[in-house]
Amino acid sequence: MLIPYGGAISIGDDFSLNPYSVLYGHGGLNIGNSVRIAAGCVIVPANHVFNDPHTAIRNQGLTKLGIAIEDDVWIGANVTILDGAHISRGCVIAAGSVVRGRTESFGVYAGVPARMIGRRGEIESAM
Repeated sequence: MLIPYGGAISIGDDFSLNPYSVLYGHGGLNIGNSVRIAAGCVIVPANHVFNDPHTAIRNQGLTKLGIAIEDDVWIGANVTILDGAHISRGCVIAAGSVVRGRTESFGVYAGVPARMIGRRGEIESAM
């Protein structure tokens, strides 16, 4: 599903998106070329504000920092990418990971929250 919610979703060339993934556009979602997104991923360039305990969360608005995914990225199954994330060129994001913040180019990331566990080329040669 591609749901802009008043924002924009920009997708580069040679892109693939597998079933049951949801991409929102609230604060802007920019996806580069040759990006692969596996099944069941959720990408949300917005987040609820919840600082005031006396006001319902639904009435506190949203942050809308946006999300950038650069070229040649593989996002594994059931990954969640949160508002403000920037996935750099050549990264691999392991299945089930939660990404926030900025990644390093050609890094391999896994976990909740996702952390770099290696670099492309290093992991394959270690096996």
